[in-house]
Amino acid sequence: MTLTSLPAALRRTPRALLLDFGGVIILTAKRPEGRREFAQALSHRLEEAGAPVAAERLEQCLAAGAAGLKHWKHSSSRRREPRELTVAEIIGDFYFSDLEDPARALLTGWGAELLDEMSTALTDHNLRDGVPELISYAQQNGIALGIVSNAHSGRSHRRLLTALGLDGVFGTQIYSDEAGIRKPHPDMLGRAARGLGVDLKDAWYVGDTMDRDLVAGRRAGVGAVILTRSQHTDNPPFPIDDTAEAVVDNPAELLQLLQATEPAEVLAAESDPAVDQDDAAGTAASSGAVPVRALLLDHGGVISDTVKPQQPFAEAAEAVEQALLRAGCPVAEGRGLEIIEAAHQRYKEYKDAQEAQGTYKEVTPRLYWGEFTKESVTPQQTEVLLAEAESLQMPLYRSKSHKREREGIRDLLLHCKEAGIPVIIVSNTICGRGVRSIIAGYGLDHLVAGWVCSDELGLKKPHPDIFRYALRMASVAPEEAVMVGDKPFNDAMGAQQVGIGRRILTRGGSGTDAELQQALETGWATSVVDHPGQILALLN
Repeated sequence: MTLTSLPAALRRTPRALLLDFGGVIILTAKRPEGRREFAQALSHRLEEAGAPVAAERLEQCLAAGAAGLKHWKHSSSRRREPRELTVAEIIGDFYFSDLEDPARALLTGWGAELLDEMSTALTDHNLRDGVPELISYAQQNGIALGIVSNAHSGRSHRRLLTALGLDGVFGTQIYSDEAGIRKPHPDMLGRAARGLGVDLKDAWYVGDTMDRDLVAGRRAGVGAVILTRSQHTDNPPFPIDDTAEAVVDNPAELLQLLQATEPAEVLAAESDPAVDQDDAAGTAASSGAVPVRALLLDHGGVISDTVKPQQPFAEAAEAVEQALLRAGCPVAEGRGLEIIEAAHQRYKEYKDAQEAQGTYKEVTPRLYWGEFTKESVTPQQTEVLLAEAESLQMPLYRSKSHKREREGIRDLLLHCKEAGIPVIIVSNTICGRGVRSIIAGYGLDHLVAGWVCSDELGLKKPHPDIFRYALRMASVAPEEAVMVGDKPFNDAMGAQQVGIGRRILTRGGSGTDAELQQALETGWATSVVDHPGQILALLN
C-alpha cells in the first residue's frame, strides 16, 4: 500500500483516532444459553426480593425487549440528533413492560447494574485482530485515541477494557448512555475530539456501520471515515447514499492504512508553494461587499400590520364554549371569554419569566390550553381543552389581532423571487399555521421559500438557534443574509449574535422610535426604514 494509492483524505496522518467499541475494538458473539441463564438468575433474585416471576416468562421478556430495541435503534438512526434511552426506559419500557409491579419496579431500580451484567451474560466479547498493534503504533507516533460508542452500559465497556488491560489507553471514552445522545448525533464525535483537544477534520473515525458510524462521521465533519467490516457493515437497515474513505477487514488492515500516511508537515513541504492560500483568501474577502444571498423576514410589523380587533378573542371564546358543550361540560355564555382572558394573562407572565431567565422557549398549544386555563375550569374541562388544543390554537391566533399587508412588501418579495434570493419567514408566533394562512391570503405564499415559526421549532427569537435554522434552510453563511424585523432586541440583536451581516428594522411595528434609534447606536441594527418597500434600495 503506497501513499499515492490512498484517497486524498487518508494521505495525511491523523492527530486522533476515534474508535467504535463493538465491531472495531471488540467482536461480539451471542452466547447460546446466555438469555436462559440470565433469566434464571433474575428469577432467583426476584424470588428473594418477595416478587417471584418464572424464569420462562423473564426469558420471553428479554427476547421481546431485544426485538423492540433493535427496531428502535434502526429508527433512531434516521434522526438527525437522536437521544439515548434512559436506564428506566430500557428496563421498564422495553425489557419488562409486561410485568406487574413490584417485579417491574424492582428490576427497573436495579437497572444500571442489570445492564452491566446483561452485556457479558448474553454476549461474548473478543478483542479483534490487530488492535494491540494499532494501539501501540498510535502511542508511538503521538496519535491520540478515543472511543465513541452507542452503548446501553458504558460501565460494562469500561469493565471489559480494564479486564483486557486497555483502560489507560484511551484519552476519552464517549458512551451514549452516559452522554444522553447516540450516533449518528454528530456531537458524539464532537465531544470526543474536544476531550482530546483536536479538531475533527484532523481525526479519523473508525466504525463498522453505515447508518450510524458513516453518517455520524459525515455530519460531524471528521477528516475521514473508515469501516472495519463486521456482520453489520454490509447490511444497513435502510439505504445510505454515501461511502467510507475505506473499508477494511480488521484493525490490522487499518494499521496498514495508517502506516502508509505522511505527517501533515511533510505533505505541506511537498505541495506547490506558489500560491499563499491565506493571501488569496484575504484578497477575495476584500474585493467587494458581501452579496445578499438570503432574506429573513419577520411577519408582524414587517409583512403585516397588526390591528387590535374591537372584540379581542371573540372567535376563540366561541370555539371554547362549543368544545365544552360538545363534551357535555358546558359553561355559561360569555364564560369562554373569561377563560381565555385569564389564560392570556398567565401566558404573558410566562413569557416575561422566560425572557428574564433568557431561555426563550415557545409556548405549546398543550401548555396554553392545559396549564394556563387550569385555574379557570374543572378537571374534566381541562381534559377537553387539552384534547382540542391544536384546533383551538387557530381561532386564538386569528382573534387576538387582525393583520393587513404592509406597504411595499409585495414589491420586495417579487424582487427577491426574480433575483433568486430565497425568502425565509422567521416569526415568533403561537400559531405557525396562522402565519402561513395570512400570507397565503395576501397571495404571497408562493414567494416564500421557507418558514421558521417559533411554535413549531420550540424556541423563539432572540434564541440563536432560530436564526441558525433559517440560515440552514437558505444554505448561506450569516454574513450573506439580511434580517428584517421590527423588534430591536428579538430581531436585530438576535440576528447580530449569530453574525448576520445586515439587520434592518421597520418603523410602524412594536419598536418605538427611541428604541429603533438606540438599536442603530448600539450596532444591533444596521438600518431603519419606514416600510418594507424602502428595503429594495438597501439590497441593491
